[in-house]
Amino acid sequence: MPKSREECLAALRAAPHVIEPGQKFVVDEFRPEDGLGVARLFHAVYGEMFPVDYVYDPEELVRLNAGPDLYQVLGRTDKGDIVGLYALFRNPPGHRIMEAGSWIVHPAYRTSSLAMRLVARINTAPPERLGVDVIYGQTVCDHVTTQKMGIKYNSFYGALEIEAMPPRPEEHAGPGSGRISLLDGFIILRDRPHAVHLPRHYADVLRALYASRDLDREFRDDPGPTELAGTINPADMADFTEAAVQHMDKADLVKMTVDRIGPDFGAVLARMEQDFPERHVYQIVLPLGRPGCTGAVDAARTKGYFLGGLLPLWYDQDGLLLQKLAKEPDFSRIKLHPEAARRLLELIRSDRDRSAKNQ
Repeated sequence: MPKSREECLAALRAAPHVIEPGQKFVVDEFRPEDGLGVARLFHAVYGEMFPVDYVYDPEELVRLNAGPDLYQVLGRTDKGDIVGLYALFRNPPGHRIMEAGSWIVHPAYRTSSLAMRLVARINTAPPERLGVDVIYGQTVCDHVTTQKMGIKYNSFYGALEIEAMPPRPEEHAGPGSGRISLLDGFIILRDRPHAVHLPRHYADVLRALYASRDLDREFRDDPGPTELAGTINPADMADFTEAAVQHMDKADLVKMTVDRIGPDFGAVLARMEQDFPERHVYQIVLPLGRPGCTGAVDAARTKGYFLGGLLPLWYDQDGLLLQKLAKEPDFSRIKLHPEAARRLLELIRSDRDRSAKNQ
């Protein structure tokens, strides 16, 4: 049984460890003997504030790295100190897509080549045992440094999450700082051609996004709500939509990931908003590999949802992101480097204006 968060933190407090600057290091995969060093690194960089418990538990880090859901690459010194980390972990619902994150470098090693070497190892050589076709990552849009790095690895920037993060803490925030938007990037190592059901409202936008990366898809017209309802036995219509809801209170965000769309989608959406009222951001992910997106999009747009973008292979098939904000977003704060991302922002702004008129 894993130790409690407080037990792990108490152990780290009781045995403080000083990492000497200037040591030689190698970039390597996690080994079982690295568990304590990784926990020390998180404690050194984040103190006791990191929201995930296992990062402070050496034994749990060893267990998770032995399985298929976590893969950590480290900067390890000759003395065995862990001075940097980058990871792949399961977050999207698909089995062949992993999220890249937890990019950490010890303060004494931030002027070295370590950060870039960690990223290169993850983005170019994930082990075959993980079965990864797509590496997904989010880049903040209050600066463009990480966006430029994504271009180096041929990231497809398919979606833009408006104001999805809270403002930075005051000590790290610049003048006039506010909520932060996130650009969703995808390194597609192996594409998986499949049929997608294009919702009528976004058919042209999605065709253009697919063409921009030459993704091979069979486009199918998607039935509208009247046609869809007519194909389903009324006795089977109750609770037909299958969806999972995540609420991220610190981000003031709620996200509903839909696995199957039914005629009750509008009621499911309304219930989600009632259960989590007055959030700054609401997001919906719809499965383009299943029919019914036209009706779901139409229902969402009547409630003020607008385009977020394309999430390739999100379910091992593609997804469509929609979003809604409680207040008028400040688009002027969004800094974008890739030309494709700037074009996507213009599409999003135009669609938000049209959606607002439909309410």
